[in-house]
Amino acid sequence: MEFSTLQTTLPSNDLEHAARARKVAERLDDLRAYGRRGYTLANTLTITGTNYVTIIDTLTKDQAK
Repeated sequence: MEFSTLQTTLPSNDLEHAARARKVAERLDDLRAYGRRGYTLANTLTITGTNYVTIIDTLTKDQAK
């Protein structure tokens, strides 16, 4: 089994809504790209800081036998 991680850092300030929306859209594009390569989302961890939220996605892919 192969593993990969995707890290996305978003501003948590409500005044930065446009930047946060852009980062969320980029994350979705990245997840779709991994899906096209055969990866499946296995786990998502969210870490909340003072100014930022970090999302770490773990993806898995079965190796060809």
